[in-house]
Amino acid sequence: MTVKKITFSSTLINLILSVYIVTFLNAPFWNRFSSQLGTTTSADWILLIMVGAGITLILNSLLSILSVKHLFKPAIILILIVAAIVNYYMESYGIVISKQMIINLLETDFKESAEQLTRPFFFHILLKAGIPTALLLLTEVKYRSWRKELTERAAVFAGSVVILLLVVFANFKGITLFGREHPELRMYINPTYPVYSLIKVLAKTSSLEAKEPLTIVAPDATRTPSGHKSLFVLVVGETARAEQFSLNGYSRITNPELSSLDIINFTDVQSCGTDTAESLPCMFSDLERDNYSRSKAFKRENLLDILKRTGVNVLWLDNNSGSKGVADRIDKRSFSAEKDPSLCSTDECFDEIMLSDFDKLLAGNSGDMLLVLHQKGSHGPSYYKRSPKSFKKYTPECTQDNVQDCERQSIINAYDNTIVYTDHFLAKLIARLKKETYPTAMLYVSDHGESLGENNMYLHGMPYSLAPKQQTQVPMIFWSADSYLKERNIDRAVLTKKKNNPYSHDYLFHSILGLFQITTKAYKQELDLFRSK
Repeated sequence: MTVKKITFSSTLINLILSVYIVTFLNAPFWNRFSSQLGTTTSADWILLIMVGAGITLILNSLLSILSVKHLFKPAIILILIVAAIVNYYMESYGIVISKQMIINLLETDFKESAEQLTRPFFFHILLKAGIPTALLLLTEVKYRSWRKELTERAAVFAGSVVILLLVVFANFKGITLFGREHPELRMYINPTYPVYSLIKVLAKTSSLEAKEPLTIVAPDATRTPSGHKSLFVLVVGETARAEQFSLNGYSRITNPELSSLDIINFTDVQSCGTDTAESLPCMFSDLERDNYSRSKAFKRENLLDILKRTGVNVLWLDNNSGSKGVADRIDKRSFSAEKDPSLCSTDECFDEIMLSDFDKLLAGNSGDMLLVLHQKGSHGPSYYKRSPKSFKKYTPECTQDNVQDCERQSIINAYDNTIVYTDHFLAKLIARLKKETYPTAMLYVSDHGESLGENNMYLHGMPYSLAPKQQTQVPMIFWSADSYLKERNIDRAVLTKKKNNPYSHDYLFHSILGLFQITTKAYKQELDLFRSK
């Protein structure tokens, strides 16, 4: 028995699909739009209807371009799947799929990405994309001669544009004023903004892949060696937000070990970005946040290149998904494939694994050394995987990957346990540094923060202009042996007095140049955290 297919023209299918996507896969946009309206007057309802009609017409005109035999159904199915996936992440985590978010997703390793492929995810895609896809496959598309199809496509496209212009001009003042006041709303439109962002990312990626000689940063750089062994450890935290550190006033004791040590905690530090792919290269770049872009940074040397060129022994240890290009030209080691049963699970290792071969790593150093430790830290959404059983201080924990389905307090519990473990990791590192007879010091700073359900927002990666402080305010902690302070002319009392001053990732480049006594015109004293005045 054969199933008789319903016959529709591609024009009608496009219109139905456009209405479906705008109505059922854009709830985050409509929620944001209605909250910005704030009222429910007749004028507001007219504006809302006109905006809906406008988006539908834009989508309809774009779909009409794809209405080519043999291409039409595969293209429509792909659009449905993409729109359903975007809708899932926007509804579940309260995020927008921007260029930064796409870059972050593309550069996240498979293990981390797999944490988000949960049953609710697949059920959502099956419901929102699977059912329309099944209906589409049961529908026979009526095609005519290519001339008539081309004429109809052109007519639909032109007609949609004309009607769109009429809709806009019918309420030009209301639409333009509202759009100017709330430009961020375009980021919530699914799937046009994510597709636009993906195209921009792919275009930039192809330009980055073009082989160009690196711009030499600080070509005049010279260094005064200490004349003996010294070690500065830079710990790059992952997804740690300052708000969750008891050192910064958090009600829970998440820093029980560090609070008893002679450290300096900086309370007001802003990140360069809201995700690792954006923030990490920025932290090591001479480009300050206002002038920074990934495309610029990838064509320039970074801080580590300058240090290596001036004779510093530089080593990068990674327990995360890589350095995002920062450590491409220096010695590095990844711990992602380690098998230590006391510090590793079947999927990954805890951050202490980076301290397991500390003696061997330092044995070959005979001069000044910078050691970078890139943590797994508090990477979500599977926070419960980031801390060992002995550090599960706060329970119950959310122990599933789809954190948005957990009770919010259990999510916070799991996240707080990662901070407790980071506290232990840093304290253990400091204890190890204290054993050395030569000058040692450590600076810890996170790459970005995290949202834990505030305003129904989870994870990170929001465009900076929309990001809450939880994603941009990060912890920063400094410890130093007295011998290091003396050798580098650092006044602990002065530094302590400045601990509540506002700082940012912009300070890292210049502060480390200063610590290693590098002389260059690229150095800015006003951005040196450790300067005496």
